[in-house]
Amino acid sequence: MLDTSKWPEIELDVLKEVQLDPKNVRLEVADAKVEADIIEDLFVNEDALGLVEGICKVGYLTHETPVVLKRRGKYVMVEGNRRLAALKAIQNPMLVPDYQARVASLAALLPDRSALAKVRVMVAPNQTEADQLIAAIHTGNLRRAWSPSRQAAFFQAQIDAGRKLPELLTRYPTIDVRKFVFRAHIINLFKSVHYDEAELQDFLATKKWARGLSTLARIYESKEFLDLTGLAMDSNGNVTKTLSDAVFKDVATAIVRGMHEENINTRSLNSVSSPRYTQLMKELRQIVADAGEAAPSDPTTATTGTSPGGGGNPPSGGPGSTPTPPTGGPGPGKPPSGAPGPIGPKPPAKKKLRNLDLGQIKAPASYPEGLKLLLGELSEVDVQKFPNATFLMIRAVLEKSIKAYAEAKSIDIKGSGNNQNGRVQLSHALNWLLDYAKANGPKYLIQVIEGVRTGKLVTYTNSGDSLNAINHNHHFLVDPDQAFSMWASIDSIMRYVMKP
Repeated sequence: MLDTSKWPEIELDVLKEVQLDPKNVRLEVADAKVEADIIEDLFVNEDALGLVEGICKVGYLTHETPVVLKRRGKYVMVEGNRRLAALKAIQNPMLVPDYQARVASLAALLPDRSALAKVRVMVAPNQTEADQLIAAIHTGNLRRAWSPSRQAAFFQAQIDAGRKLPELLTRYPTIDVRKFVFRAHIINLFKSVHYDEAELQDFLATKKWARGLSTLARIYESKEFLDLTGLAMDSNGNVTKTLSDAVFKDVATAIVRGMHEENINTRSLNSVSSPRYTQLMKELRQIVADAGEAAPSDPTTATTGTSPGGGGNPPSGGPGSTPTPPTGGPGPGKPPSGAPGPIGPKPPAKKKLRNLDLGQIKAPASYPEGLKLLLGELSEVDVQKFPNATFLMIRAVLEKSIKAYAEAKSIDIKGSGNNQNGRVQLSHALNWLLDYAKANGPKYLIQVIEGVRTGKLVTYTNSGDSLNAINHNHHFLVDPDQAFSMWASIDSIMRYVMKP
């Protein structure tokens, strides 16, 4: 059992009496011998400058004592190398020439730089015990990171306690306080809505809602959503919106319902150009337009919002009654005679997917609006409820996408030798795409198109070609669920034709 309470604590001069550890696993430079190289590595790869900023603006936090070890008569820092690098740089910014001006500027904020000239450390008795402590700190997950909702709740609590945003900005200078306070206000705004559907009202009290807050963030952080709702936060931390409460309720209902039904998630909203995001914004614009509160922007205009990703950003029923065993049978919890040993708790049923994943399918701006709308609608269909409708839509999406791809290449499928008399249908489009892939590549697409082109996937999976494909072609796959399997089978084609 590791007991650090008996390790002696001493104060060391950061420049003269303690060295950075050249064996530190953080270092990109293996076996760095020169301390200047170690400091530079920690600034370049481990954001030691951020720590300098934190120390200079917030203060040097002493709740975690660094650990040193004596090697060949000299103290070497084995835990706390970033802190030591930051402290050394604060005392002498010239140690990091590429950051010298910034470090010096931050150090000038300190009322007394010399107060940080010494650092209090624990002295580990040997490398083995030092390694035990380091492993426990860095690999044991002893500290659990706050979820986005918890981070927001922390700052919401600060606001509720009467603190103003300017005060929090001063108190937490190295934290993006505005982002967290705004997030807290948005979450409360959604939770304050009285939803007509009791199911949605209950949803906001579940862990599923809390886990989905990153999805909500991808919506409210987008420029298009902010423009539509007028949501903004002033310098005092007060959030305002241009929509009336009634219209905002309808907007919030559409979003919460989508999150509840899981056709809105971080995968389907992975960018502002994803079909589901485009579809959602169109729905929300229509809600606002129907209320006559604002004119929706031209739906054919390309979305120009900021990428919604990139942010940091948050009941079960009771058990049934115990079944009565048959006469002469074993008591509750006991297996019948001759049966295998005790059976553990039944694992939870695997959750069924409800929507196709169109997260990677993004129609170019030049493609027809009808195709973009169809992609958005397809991303929203509940496959478990409407498998046949899904299958029909997949067929339509595939045919239209190939036609749009050919059109972008200025190629007339009808005049390419594939059906010169009648209308160009899916089979003609697939035949043309197969010929095109054979002539221009990529070769992996040939087997994928061939598999779909036959129209008999079940038969095809029994063919020798499919066995070769499944063994060699990493784009070919099969699945028992027909709707999901069909979508998976054309996934490579869809991705290809979306990049003319």
